[in-house]
Amino acid sequence: MSHTSRSSGICRQVAVSAAALGLMVASISGCGGGDDVEKTVISGAVSYDGQPIEDGTIRFVPTKDTRAPVSAAQIQNGRYAADAKGGVPVGTYRVEIEAFRTDPKAPPGADPGGLEGPPPEQFIPEKYNLQSELELTLEPGGGPITKDFELEK
Repeated sequence: MSHTSRSSGICRQVAVSAAALGLMVASISGCGGGDDVEKTVISGAVSYDGQPIEDGTIRFVPTKDTRAPVSAAQIQNGRYAADAKGGVPVGTYRVEIEAFRTDPKAPPGADPGGLEGPPPEQFIPEKYNLQSELELTLEPGGGPITKDFELEK
C-alpha cells in the first residue's frame, strides 16, 4: 500500500473524529439550548435509492433563525430516533444525512476498517449532507413526530 493511500485514510478518520468531537463539545456547552427550551422527539425511517440505510448519522443543524445546538442521532437498520435529552429544540433545521461503506471497487479481502484496507466512502450524495437541501421545521406545542427521509440518487 502506498504512503499516500494510508495518509488519505488516516486523514479521513481524523476528520470524522474531529467532527464527532465538535458535536460533543457543542452539546456539552449548551450552545444556545438549555433544559427550559421546548423540544420535540423525532424519529423515522431513512432510505437511499429504495434501500434502508443500515448504519449512518442524521444531524439537525439549526438555520440562522434558530438558536439551538446541533442535534444528532444514529441511523441503525434504516431507523433513527432523536430523543436524547428530550428531543430536538423547536425551530428550523437543515437536515444532514451521512452513511459510509467500503468502496465496492476495493479488491476482495481488503480490510475495510484497518489502515491497510481502503478508506470507507460516503455513498450518500452531498445534496443530503455537506450541501444538504433538506429542511425541517419543528413547531412549538407539537408532540413526538415521525419524519421519514427517502433519499434518491
